[in-house]
Amino acid sequence: MEKNTLAISRRAAVAAAAGAAVAASIIRPAMAATAQILGQVPKGKMRVWQVGEQKSFETLSMVTRPIPTPGPGMALIKVHYAGIAARDQGIAMNMFPVPPGPRAQTLIPLSEGCGEVLALPPGETRIKIGERVTAPHWAQWVSGPWSPANYVADVGNTIDGWLGEYVLIPTIALVRVPDNIASEHAATLSGSGVTAWHALHEVAKVRGDDTVLSLGTGGVSTFGLLFAKAAGARVVVTSASDAKLEQMKKLGADITVNYKTNPQWGKEVFDKTGGVSVVLENVGPATLDQSMAACGNNARIVMIGTGRPPPTPPNMNGMYLKNLMLKAISAGSRTMVENMVTAMSHGNLKPAIALTVPFDDARRAYTEIRDGDHLGKIVIKVAS
Repeated sequence: MEKNTLAISRRAAVAAAAGAAVAASIIRPAMAATAQILGQVPKGKMRVWQVGEQKSFETLSMVTRPIPTPGPGMALIKVHYAGIAARDQGIAMNMFPVPPGPRAQTLIPLSEGCGEVLALPPGETRIKIGERVTAPHWAQWVSGPWSPANYVADVGNTIDGWLGEYVLIPTIALVRVPDNIASEHAATLSGSGVTAWHALHEVAKVRGDDTVLSLGTGGVSTFGLLFAKAAGARVVVTSASDAKLEQMKKLGADITVNYKTNPQWGKEVFDKTGGVSVVLENVGPATLDQSMAACGNNARIVMIGTGRPPPTPPNMNGMYLKNLMLKAISAGSRTMVENMVTAMSHGNLKPAIALTVPFDDARRAYTEIRDGDHLGKIVIKVAS
């Protein structure tokens, strides 16, 4: 359950591919354009990782390029840390389905990161030179409902991501990072962090009288524990590892269940809680039956994991018998990131970081997240 697989509905893939097809005409020219800028672009070369042939993690390659000058709508960021999410595995191996086909070999990967703004286009007033920033990977999703058209500017997928010493990120996406949030922590927020925030605060409207079930011990699950406990809720966590469950207890989990030793773990959760009211379904359709079994009446299930369906489809009678709500989400908007960052700053909340790897050893981050032996997030230190 802690190893993420990748899947997406045909309708979403078709719609998103149509939007992504125009990415080159909207984003790439802006990145290539030259114009008067605010701030200063360092002279010389930079090191970046690129996706290469996308045959395995070994075909990721580090190359040297000129430091770019930002064009209209783009900011030059000196990267401090980059974060890695489950989807980054698929992108690196040409297994992520939207848009279809391999990416340009020169694409800079990774959809999470934090760094310092060095240069901006004229007229930019929302973000200032010298500020530390992060950004949602849906770069054009400021607020409102999600649309597959967001794939037009999907950081680390259809436009360059964070795994470089200097990167270009659309200014519309940038979110200031408060002084009391470390860059290492901020580099985990734009994927896993905002996904958990979206699920709990935008969809489930979590309250102190809720019992939240979070599947697994990866990035979204550990953020889910963090945010749910901050809201005063009781939290249940599942894992196949008793050692990881003990670690989650130390982070604040109230109840833990080992799904490996009890395949009918949904009933065990129900018996221990009387029925949960919120589920962070971090796996996908394969665990939906057990998630429904764990629910009390009128519970809210938020679909986050995109694992492939099981041979036998979930028994949706559980939805009707308990009047459950089921809602799928995909990361979050800039407004959600801003709200999350504000809450984390005020509450002095800190994410769980499992491992920090050096920039030169970035491939290790991919193998570590694939193997699923960590608890929390993996980040790559690019610069201090």
